[in-house]
Amino acid sequence: MQALTVYFITNIFLFIMGGYLFIKTTSDLMTKRENTLFRVFIIAFGYYLIMNSLWTLQEADLIQTPKWLFEIICMLSLSGVVLCMYCFYKFLMIYFGYSKERFNIYQLLGMLPFLAMLLLLVISIWNGFVFSVSDDLKIVHGNGYIILPIYALIYFGIIIVSSIIRLKKSKSPQAKKNSLTIFLLTIFLMGWIFVDNLIDSFTIIPMAIFSVILGIFISLQQAGINTDALTQMNNRRKAMEYLTNQLDNVSEDAPLYIYICDINHFKEINDTFGHLEGDKAIIIFAESIKEAMQTSNGFAARYGGDEFIIAVKPSKDKFDENEIIEKINNIAELKCVYNNKPYNVTITAGYAKCTNKQTSAEAYLREADNYLYENKENRKYVSPIKDL
Repeated sequence: MQALTVYFITNIFLFIMGGYLFIKTTSDLMTKRENTLFRVFIIAFGYYLIMNSLWTLQEADLIQTPKWLFEIICMLSLSGVVLCMYCFYKFLMIYFGYSKERFNIYQLLGMLPFLAMLLLLVISIWNGFVFSVSDDLKIVHGNGYIILPIYALIYFGIIIVSSIIRLKKSKSPQAKKNSLTIFLLTIFLMGWIFVDNLIDSFTIIPMAIFSVILGIFISLQQAGINTDALTQMNNRRKAMEYLTNQLDNVSEDAPLYIYICDINHFKEINDTFGHLEGDKAIIIFAESIKEAMQTSNGFAARYGGDEFIIAVKPSKDKFDENEIIEKINNIAELKCVYNNKPYNVTITAGYAKCTNKQTSAEAYLREADNYLYENKENRKYVSPIKDL
């Protein structure tokens, strides 16, 4: 009885903590789709906790239910585990960027096992293929029970492979850290599920699933300190930290160029096509900056709205201040064409050449911002940099 009390206290604690994480999960931590799916994951976990608790109450003879109702409770409890696994997979595929809005192979790989497993669980109420309930209300594993761990392994396998691929491809230290965290959490969950199958008493899967939810939340919270949720680029805080550190090392012989740039006629894109399309334009802009910066010795961050900061340390004596901006514009134009966008994303920029250690980052940013608005007034449809 003491173990049963601990079990239910633990479940109540997990339910309350799940609710707390649900409330604390905001759009500041991740994109809108990621936010929605992560919250659905938490809701699925709460649903599983309730069903599993009812199952345990019946097994401990603390409640009395008809056989047919207990069969439904068992089916719903097992479907809770299935749903949690699917939500975990679905969220991570969106988070890793493998599952876009249109239907693709990752959605198919996730949906088919999920629907098949739900169907098998429902059918088991009649044929006992996965589980059955004896006349004395005891659970009996059917020949198809082995499909449950196989189902879990399908998702675990895809998540682990995806984590490794993203870990190798990511250039950002934070992105690498997040991928490693997901990899370790998945291995951890696999281990707990394996141990759970060896224990005849109360299941430890609820604690395992909550640990994964908490791990993801903490990882996203840490990433959110320095990472912009929409673009997955450095954010304003990280930019100011970077510029402050770099300005300690500037000189006439080793200058740092700070750019502020924004999307031309961004308000028109929002007003004409809606704010969701405006977000897509910002993402195209961000991806173009990332590609352009791959061969440059520099740094990029989203400053706010449709404004971005770029910092470049020239590696050669002759430095063309316009080159990086022209490169970004060319890449963005190709991306708009490739994605059949009804608009073209172009940018205007202003820059400041930093050579004085005594001048603050804020002062240089104001200088760059002033040049940006001069260029906006003089060249509305193109984005050359003001010649100094």
